[in-house]
Amino acid sequence: MLTKENSNDFIEWQKRNFFILTHAKADTSSTNYTLLIKVLETLGSSVKVDTRLPEPNLRAQTALFLVDTEHRDCNELISAEVKLLAATHKVLLFNANPEEVNEKTALLGNVKGLLYQNSPPETLFKGLSRVLKGELWFCRSAISTAFSELLAALPQTLPNSDIVLNSEELSILTCREKSVIKLIAAGAKNEDIADKLNISSHTVKTHIYSAFKKTNSRNRVELANWALRHIPIVSLN
Repeated sequence: MLTKENSNDFIEWQKRNFFILTHAKADTSSTNYTLLIKVLETLGSSVKVDTRLPEPNLRAQTALFLVDTEHRDCNELISAEVKLLAATHKVLLFNANPEEVNEKTALLGNVKGLLYQNSPPETLFKGLSRVLKGELWFCRSAISTAFSELLAALPQTLPNSDIVLNSEELSILTCREKSVIKLIAAGAKNEDIADKLNISSHTVKTHIYSAFKKTNSRNRVELANWALRHIPIVSLN
């Protein structure tokens, strides 16, 4: 049975407000909505459902925006409005049809995760918890494909270019931190990194936070982008 998120900071839980951007044609009394709202209530203090987003000056109060993808065509799934919202806030798509939603497009649009229709409560809880903690909730292949495209789009850095990275500039990172960064860039989640490197999840988090500080990254996406930019120049092995 789901219970409120185990956290030493109950105040943080109390401050969590969620917003569901629904559609005029959506049945908000359906099982999908009812279940989602129940799961959200275990993770935060309030859930608001509306067909319109809050005014920009009120959005900072929301911990996570969830966008219902049902009744929207493929072009509307990542609309200009949602892209703009995702640039500054955590956005997750839900109620998704696997035949109509492109995870790679959502990921490149700054969306933090995607939940499919009829997902069990355990999956909803796990996905929402990961996104709230700053992680991504997509299948590994979508993450790998998106990062590969980002890497291919980056200009090749030549020896005589303005930006030259050498091994001394990477010396601030420990060998373990470099290994963790490489796995994050490949789309690995914390438990995957722990299994791969044979270390605990707590140790993985410690390495990630240290890497954030040393690379001036604010989240996993920025850290992965940092890795994608520098890996072709100097090996992180």
